[in-house]
Amino acid sequence: MKFWIRAIFYGVLAIIATGCSTKTITQQAPQVKADLPTVESIRSISSMTAVGLEWQMVPSMKIEGYRLYRLDPNSEEKKLKRIAQIKDRYSTHYVDTKLTPDTEYIYQMSTYDKEGYESKQSAPVRVKTAPMIHSVSFVRAITDLPNRIKLIWRPHQDLRVVGYIVERASVSKPNEWKKIAEIKNRLSAEYMDKKLGDGEVYIYRVRVKLCNGLVSEPSTPVKAITKPLPQMPGHLSASHDLPKTIHLEWKASPTPDVVYYKIYRAPFEIGFYSYRAKTEGTSFEDHVPEDGKIYYYKVTAVDKDGLESPMPDAPVIGSTLAKPSPPAITAAKIAFNQAIITWTPIDDRAEKYNVIRTHWEGLSKKEKVFTNIYGTKFVDKTMAPGIKYTYRIVAIDKNGIESEPSKPVELYIAKTEEK
Repeated sequence: MKFWIRAIFYGVLAIIATGCSTKTITQQAPQVKADLPTVESIRSISSMTAVGLEWQMVPSMKIEGYRLYRLDPNSEEKKLKRIAQIKDRYSTHYVDTKLTPDTEYIYQMSTYDKEGYESKQSAPVRVKTAPMIHSVSFVRAITDLPNRIKLIWRPHQDLRVVGYIVERASVSKPNEWKKIAEIKNRLSAEYMDKKLGDGEVYIYRVRVKLCNGLVSEPSTPVKAITKPLPQMPGHLSASHDLPKTIHLEWKASPTPDVVYYKIYRAPFEIGFYSYRAKTEGTSFEDHVPEDGKIYYYKVTAVDKDGLESPMPDAPVIGSTLAKPSPPAITAAKIAFNQAIITWTPIDDRAEKYNVIRTHWEGLSKKEKVFTNIYGTKFVDKTMAPGIKYTYRIVAIDKNGIESEPSKPVELYIAKTEEK
């Protein structure tokens, strides 16, 4: 029967080691009565946070129960303190809970009577609580992930483990650890630390949490880095001599997993660069409907995870082919009731010319364009007497780009008076 009772007691100790402990009784100086029987033969068993005590029952009607004292090595007073009063002379077991793992405690007991007098203290019993379990034995950090670091570890084999605590520190402050996550369930073995910067280095460690709320010492720290941004493409150039097109070329980014490039442009060097296009190659044709239009360009690289390289500080200037220079009129006269106009080109791009003639009819301005004139001379045989005509010359290059009109000249045929 004693063996059966003792087995139940030690089994209960393992179960209730995380339960509520008896409140510490207010310390009073004991009044000792020499003829009260003392407690003999105290045995003990311990877990990480509890100590179970068993003693031989004192078969005396003089006593009401027992008082238990404990010396806590972490206490500043360094003396025995009464922690329990067991109000039944037939009791033979007590569990002291909420203790510190891997710590030695000293216990003594006494009996007491109905007047409150106590017997002499029993012989001291030294009991050491079990050490705290170790943290996980294997932690690995998966690096080079976009804006995140993945941690994996081997699930703890101790069935008392109910979860894990993940802590993080920066390399600049390696001793300032911060709890960033609590993972529930012993079999969970992964944590994803998200919303991190690019190319940032962190240190991680893992603690195990027991069903009684105790937390282990940390695991061996591991260092990890998030995936850095891809490197910028280099040697960006832009054309200036293509009609209504700006051709961009650049050298590929040295980052191996770049999948495409993004082109940005702005009408001014300092300002907002708007997204223009993306391409998998290392060149781009920007089609612009204006002649001589200037744009500023920047190109970035984007990797397979969507990370985009920084924009370069300095842009590249590109422009469409400018208009040819307008010709200069060298002579304009009337001969034989005809306008004769000659001019000279200012640059060598002009392949043909248009002549624009305007005049007024009342309040209405009329315009006529003479096209596809090759050479540098024009004769207008359609003039009417008494009307002032204004002429301008437009140069046209091989791409069909027209210059601005030349400076105007006026010609006039006077009316002939009837006799």
